[in-house]
Amino acid sequence: MSEPATGSAPPSRTTMPTARADALLAGVRGRLIVSCQAPPGDPLRSPAHIAAIAASVCAGAPVAGVRIQGVEDVEAVRAVVDLPLIGLWKDGADGVYITPTAGHARAIARAGADVVAVDATARPRPDGRPLAETVRAVHEAGKLFMADVSTLDEGLRAAALGADLISTTLSGYTADSPQSSGPDLELVRALAPRVRVPVCAEGRLRTPADARAALDAGAWAAVVGTAITAPAALATRFATALT
Repeated sequence: MSEPATGSAPPSRTTMPTARADALLAGVRGRLIVSCQAPPGDPLRSPAHIAAIAASVCAGAPVAGVRIQGVEDVEAVRAVVDLPLIGLWKDGADGVYITPTAGHARAIARAGADVVAVDATARPRPDGRPLAETVRAVHEAGKLFMADVSTLDEGLRAAALGADLISTTLSGYTADSPQSSGPDLELVRALAPRVRVPVCAEGRLRTPADARAALDAGAWAAVVGTAITAPAALATRFATALT
């Protein structure tokens, strides 16, 4: 089963009511989405802790939504947060591991995510199935599909397949993308004018100035995680500065 080339086939469309989809996208425009995650082995690595972090972030700041990893975490956060929830499932440690299959995507949709984030890079998928299959699965579940990409071509391809949002999440984490210590705002600038769907900036946004620069570059929203919700990383930055 081959994937359609850009413009060669009608893209998959979500069964989410148009008014609801439009309201969700409009509600995050020009605003901050906070990624609340903790890596394996971190003391905060539990659904209860992630839900508490998400609830604290949403209660204490005018954020537009949250990005949450894992079925149990999505369920826990959904119970305490009423804002748009971007869900994903990290399965594995390298290659395509962000919501790698349609099965993972369906599980995240059932857990309560409004948007399902999926690795939409050009790398081989672990089950050998096409990305279009996962796009359809998300749309059939009545959810929006967020394509995590690393290059301009990947973003254009994702839009052609029917992605509802595109995020620069994986730039700097694939062999085909530029390796940089900062956010890839050039990708935002290149991609946003070329597609009709929102382009979110994500990845290495470390300061409020970075988030503001992302919006100025054309991003629909800024997604920030480590710089807000990772105490160990924040403490390390301060400790390193002092030494």
